[in-house]
Amino acid sequence: MHIGPAAATYAFYLPNPPLLPEDWNWEQDNAIAELIALNGNHWRKIFTIMAKICAPGEDWRDYRDNLLLKQRQMLLIGANTLSPHAKIHIVCGQAAATALGIAAESHIATAPQQRDKQQTTDLQTVQQMAQQLMQDSQAKLQDVTAAMQSQSGHSSCVLLTPYLDYRQYSNALITLTRNHLQAKQS
Repeated sequence: MHIGPAAATYAFYLPNPPLLPEDWNWEQDNAIAELIALNGNHWRKIFTIMAKICAPGEDWRDYRDNLLLKQRQMLLIGANTLSPHAKIHIVCGQAAATALGIAAESHIATAPQQRDKQQTTDLQTVQQMAQQLMQDSQAKLQDVTAAMQSQSGHSSCVLLTPYLDYRQYSNALITLTRNHLQAKQS
């Protein structure tokens, strides 16, 4: 299943499709709102994470509600090949990676890390925890661009990421993903 413009810059690969309303089209003004209304919180989270990654500024809410999947992004559900048009491929979770044949050597961490919930005001401890969170996030984001270029000739960026869910895709990982993609595009 393909949702969004075929020539989009970003291709997000997911294993399972949302339910689609009757007579629904990704180009209509309220397309995302209708999908969220029909599919619930799970798809709201998916679209929110997509918007946070792709929004050019900080207003990801407006971007999600009005621009997501309209010009720059497409969703490819159950795909077994990378889109030939996209420049950035975000493969979300082990099931999507396996369908694309690129999961064999990856080790995507799908379980949230256990954290000590003790409250602390010690600045050094807080900094150490932030550094550990960033390291944990980096382990979840795998750039497999070089491997994919040698296998398929694609000259675009390919990232293996956790599934688009807050338990697996934290705000720290969203920031890391945005920074990584901005550095790739520079």
